[in-house]
Amino acid sequence: MYICDCHCDTLSKLYLDDSSLYENNYHFDLKRLMGIGGGLQFCAMYIPSEYRYQGGLRYALLLLDKYNRELADLRGRGVDSIPILSREDAGKAMQHKAATLLTIEEGGAIEGSLEVLRIFYQLGVRCITLTWSNRNDIADGVNDTITGGGLTGFGRQVVREMNKLGMIVDVSHIAPRGFWDVMEVTEKPVMATHSDAATICDVPRNLTDEQIRAIAANRGVIGINFATQFLAADPSKADIDSIYRHIDHMLGLVGDDHVGFGSDYDGIDRTPIGAEGVEKFPAVLEYLAKKNYSAGTLEKIAHKNVFRLLDEVL
Repeated sequence: MYICDCHCDTLSKLYLDDSSLYENNYHFDLKRLMGIGGGLQFCAMYIPSEYRYQGGLRYALLLLDKYNRELADLRGRGVDSIPILSREDAGKAMQHKAATLLTIEEGGAIEGSLEVLRIFYQLGVRCITLTWSNRNDIADGVNDTITGGGLTGFGRQVVREMNKLGMIVDVSHIAPRGFWDVMEVTEKPVMATHSDAATICDVPRNLTDEQIRAIAANRGVIGINFATQFLAADPSKADIDSIYRHIDHMLGLVGDDHVGFGSDYDGIDRTPIGAEGVEKFPAVLEYLAKKNYSAGTLEKIAHKNVFRLLDEVL
């Protein structure tokens, strides 16, 4: 089945050791994705926290250069791939064995400038995680929840401009006050590209039931994160069943139109037992099927929910 995964950090690893998006020894590569039937991978340009106020723009451009060189390499190899830049691209993505969508994880990379935001759009970025876990000039992250800070005035401008451009607003990592500010400001569906349910595993990075319901009311999508510390109280025991428990909880709250995958592959130190890399997505879907999820629900989780959102936002 075609897989949409809304978050991986593989690009950062590829940049640091100049390895290949097509084939590598990390959690994700396109060769393995194509081997399980193909899919769309959101490729995050993760900006380390120390660059969120200064240097993030340059670091993002270095990662962007690596992404572009990898796209050129794929063309040279004759790989059936497409970068997703528009609603039209998303509509034909499943005609290709491999698709990618470029994202920024840490809105500090735009360095307080709507002009830079627009340039990133022109360079192919279609989704931005507004904050990582710390404060930037857009909003507070979950590590700064104690301050009670939400979207800044500039942050509100960013959300509105992203809506106007056709960029996905990602609310993973943002502090609760900022989350609710986003939901007030946005006029388009949002994503939590890699977030889990706090009711199942009570950590600050996970979403409360109220937040999950708000994303559903907004017609948004939540990508289930495979980071073991967000899946289970004992991360060493997190497995495919742990993934299922978060999915099932969300489906019980809001139905099957708002949940997808956001593995966080290559951004996590430990993977769930049975879901050690992209090649294991079929095993996850097989497990869900054994829980009597219908074929239609499995398709929604695997790709349809994400493509519906892309059609509405891009």
